[in-house]
Amino acid sequence: MAFINEPVLNIIVVGFHHKKGCQVEHCYPELVPGRPSELPPTWRYLPALALPDGSHNYLSDTIFFNLPDINDPTRTVYGISCFRQIPVEQVLQKTEDMTRSSVQKSVCVICRVPLFGRLAVKMELVVRAWFLQGDFSQTKLLEDAFQHLNSCPVQIDQALEGLSVQKLVDNWRHKALLLFKLLLLGRKVVIYGSPAGQLSKALLTVISLIPRCLEYGLSHSANVVLSRPLSPVPAIEVNVEEFNAQVASDPIFNGNNLEELSPKETGNLLDEKDRVSRQSFDETLLSEVDRPDPGVREKCHSIGEKYKPQKGLSEAQQSPTMARDMSVDGLYNLTGQIDQTECGFPLPLFEDGYLCLPYLSLQYLDLLSDPAVQGFVVGASNVLFKQKRQLFDVLVELNEMRIETADISLRRQLTLTTEDLRFADHVVRYGSSQGDSWIRDQFASYLIYLLRTSLLPDGSREVESYNSQFMAAFKSTQTYEKWLKTSNTTDVEAFMNLSPMHPFSGQLSVADMKLKFAHTMSTTEGGRKVTAAVATTGRAVATTSRAVGGALSQARGALSGWWSALTTNAPMPPCDSSDEKPDSSDEKTETGNLKEEKPPSDAEDALELQDNKRESHASSEPPDKVIEDTATSLSKIQVV
Repeated sequence: MAFINEPVLNIIVVGFHHKKGCQVEHCYPELVPGRPSELPPTWRYLPALALPDGSHNYLSDTIFFNLPDINDPTRTVYGISCFRQIPVEQVLQKTEDMTRSSVQKSVCVICRVPLFGRLAVKMELVVRAWFLQGDFSQTKLLEDAFQHLNSCPVQIDQALEGLSVQKLVDNWRHKALLLFKLLLLGRKVVIYGSPAGQLSKALLTVISLIPRCLEYGLSHSANVVLSRPLSPVPAIEVNVEEFNAQVASDPIFNGNNLEELSPKETGNLLDEKDRVSRQSFDETLLSEVDRPDPGVREKCHSIGEKYKPQKGLSEAQQSPTMARDMSVDGLYNLTGQIDQTECGFPLPLFEDGYLCLPYLSLQYLDLLSDPAVQGFVVGASNVLFKQKRQLFDVLVELNEMRIETADISLRRQLTLTTEDLRFADHVVRYGSSQGDSWIRDQFASYLIYLLRTSLLPDGSREVESYNSQFMAAFKSTQTYEKWLKTSNTTDVEAFMNLSPMHPFSGQLSVADMKLKFAHTMSTTEGGRKVTAAVATTGRAVATTSRAVGGALSQARGALSGWWSALTTNAPMPPCDSSDEKPDSSDEKTETGNLKEEKPPSDAEDALELQDNKRESHASSEPPDKVIEDTATSLSKIQVV
């Protein structure tokens, strides 16, 4: 087990100034000798990462980001920023620049290893205690925290703490495998969502599915030699909080546990009407400015739309080599004896211009368009990133759990096969009870089988179980080429003894059809429209059934009243001495047709009373019961 001594490099305090924006207030140890409030040019945009867009909407948050090492530009360092906001009344020692109703500050920890979750828990306690002092000029507590963190050696496998893949699978379900396979292709991916803390945490959680990647595979994830410098930060002499309120995305996230300020508490949030107007303006701007012409570029569709697996029924029936259903530990038992290091893990994924940045501020927007950047996976909370669709291949909407791309070939490559859906269903079924370690073992076993199958010649039937188009795209990446050159998998007996196939191969069944249908309904645009239409129709039926039931009851009441009036007001013949009642067979209707009718009996009165009672209780009964009663009543109406 690898131990890391003195993992923390610096502790930096970043504050928000109402005129100057985000700025460094203190750094320990000093990065620029004699100037504790300055940063080297390589980290000049660190304050924007520490206080991300929209941070003023929350009382507290924790953001993760990566930066190039200032001492070794070929290495990456990792930042954990603990943000907090308190009312100015709670500050005991106020300064002249505290002119707003609240004080926002962030404490950043820069470390040599990606101990994001572990250090985040400790620093949140330290920052809370520092804010309770009420005097931000006293930094002794932060310096003591720096000494304490470096006095305790840490293990590299502790990098996985605080990143719950179980929650990821519960939310994304089968699409978690789609995100996993997307990372292997080395494309340009923007993950958009808010707040920034949940966004960066979700991105790192997806990275942790790739075996040993988070612990050992991010050492070059923020290093690239740019062909041109980034755009300088504009001089801000106006109220910066108004600009942040305009570009900040809405603070909405499924399962968000952060403390969110109400509009009354912040005093600078837009109301609901302005928020909707801003969203409409963003969509209009996107359609008129950034969206290409239809003849030049295809419209963005969700992955999986209009494209289905290219595998036929006869081909699937030819590979019944393994059972469709597998026990909880069945997959791990097949690959557990294989040493992941000998298999070439972690894969050389984030190297040679392929970046992994858990959070990226607006100042780094030019970075994505630099020719030296071959690919990236970045997290962004600013809506301007979402609008620059020409900069990325795939947009992942974190809050809405959508994956969109305009590349037709990429949509085909990311189509999940029947075997992939079986694997994903296996993980979803047992993941909630087995935990994070079990889920990561399943994805590691899946990747081992994928790499073993990739060694087969092109056109092999076993390759189609992983989607032959995906396999061809994956084998053409720099990651796969470097893995073939650097790994010695052909000498690993346990690896070569694996059957080159998909671990969930087998004959098709009705369960596979259900899985495919459920996945299609959740990933395609047409499926989501059908789901929304069904939900809307259900509400409409419930409302319409009550209205129709009431109208029919009123019609029946009017008809019964008309018929009663017609029969009772008919001219009576003169009574004879025997006082016999007139024969109803001699009556005629207004149309001149003879028809034998009976006066309203007690049963008809009871029916009318029952209909009125049903009308009064229609709103409390379920829609299907109301429709059934209405259909039954319609059969009893007689048209005269």
